[in-house]
Amino acid sequence: MSYRADWSCEPWAVDSSAAASISSQVLVYAETVDDVASRMAAVTALDWESPAGRNFSAYLTRQVRGVRQAGEQLRESAAQVAAFAATLRTDELRRFLEQQRS
Repeated sequence: MSYRADWSCEPWAVDSSAAASISSQVLVYAETVDDVASRMAAVTALDWESPAGRNFSAYLTRQVRGVRQAGEQLRESAAQVAAFAATLRTDELRRFLEQQRS
């Protein structure tokens, strides 16, 4: 499930909006990678009659693990970028409020 932060109504939140957008896009990539891993896993569940087919299935089984790990790492990266965006937004708001008081 994708989440897209929309801070466009806050013109002072330029950099944090960009970071939030990157986080959302990375999350979309993670979901795509998860879908690819699921499709690969479905292929490995097929009954392969030939030795070459069995070898291919074994190869895909090993590759699925790596693809799933890549999806997990992308989700972790998206979460870290989202946390950075939130911190950056707080700083941008602080700077904006300081400018308003000046």
